[in-house]
Amino acid sequence: MAGSIDYRNTRPALTRPKDFSAFWADTLALLAREDSSVQIDHFETRADGLTLQWLRYPSLGGALIHAYFLSRDDRREDPLVVHTHGYIGQCEVMWQWAEQGLQVFGFDIRGLGRSREAIPEGSPFGYVLSGIESQHDSVLRGAVCDYARAQQVAVRCLGAQPQRTIFYGHSFGGALALMAAAVTQTPDLLVTGVPTLGWAEGRRRMVQKGSGAEINRYLDQYPERTQRVMGVLRYFDTMNFANLVGCPLLIGLGIRDATVPAATVYAIINHLSCPHEIREFPVSHSPDDPEADLWSHFDREWRELAVGGSPDSFGRG
Repeated sequence: MAGSIDYRNTRPALTRPKDFSAFWADTLALLAREDSSVQIDHFETRADGLTLQWLRYPSLGGALIHAYFLSRDDRREDPLVVHTHGYIGQCEVMWQWAEQGLQVFGFDIRGLGRSREAIPEGSPFGYVLSGIESQHDSVLRGAVCDYARAQQVAVRCLGAQPQRTIFYGHSFGGALALMAAAVTQTPDLLVTGVPTLGWAEGRRRMVQKGSGAEINRYLDQYPERTQRVMGVLRYFDTMNFANLVGCPLLIGLGIRDATVPAATVYAIINHLSCPHEIREFPVSHSPDDPEADLWSHFDREWRELAVGGSPDSFGRG
C-alpha cells in the first residue's frame, strides 16, 4: 500500500537495459514475420446491426490467440477500442461500448481465458513467472505482442482505417496496453486504470497481492535467482516504457491498493512526456469496498473521450 511515503512524487531512475530498444525492435520484427491469417469461428448479427465475431489469430511464436470483434458494417470508420482483461481473467463482450458508437476488439492473453492452450505449461509459481529465465522466453514478451497483433487484426477485420484507435486496459491489461502503445506508436488515445508492473524494485517492497506477490514468493524461495529475475523484469517494467508513449493518456489509480500501490503508478506517471490526465480514487482492486463504485466516473469519461476525441486540455503533468 502507499504507506507513509510521498507517493505522488515517486520518480525512481529508469532501469532500461542497454539493449531495451533493440530487444523490442527485434521482437516486433519477429512478430511481423508470423502468419497473419485470421480464422472466424462464429458470427451473429443483432437486429440493431451490431455484428459479433469470434475469431483466432496467430501471435509471436505461433501462439493462437482467441478474440472477439463487435462492429457495424455501415460505420466502419467509427473509433476502434482494443482491450484485454486483468490478471488471470478473460474478456467479456462489451456490448455497451459498441452501443455507444465504438468498434470493439477484445482478446484473451496467451495462456489465459480462451487462449489458455497457447501456453501448455506455465510456471507453477504463477503466470507472470512463465519463462522468467530469459526476456526472450518471458510470457510478458508474448503478451505485449498479442496486444500489438490484436490492433492489426482489428483493422484487417474492419477493412478500413478507424477514425481513431484507443488502447484500453485495467491493471494487468493496462500494463500491456501501455507497453504496446509505447512500442508500436499505434493508438490515438491510451486509457489505463491502475497499470501494474511499474517500478519492479518498488513492487518487491510494497506489493502484497497479485503478480507482485507471486514474484516475491518465488524469489523468497530462490534468492540466488534475484539478480537474474529482476534483470528480466526490467524489459517489461511499465515505468521503463512511460516516456516512449506518444499519444494522449488518461490514467487512473487508487490511493489504497495492495495489488498495485499508488507509488508504483506514480513511478510511471512521473516519467511521462505525453499529454496526460490523472484520476485518483480512494481505492482500487477492492471490489467489495463501496468507494470502488467511484471508478464508474472513469469508465464514463474515457468512453466519452473515445467517441468524442481527446481534449486539447490534456496537460503534460
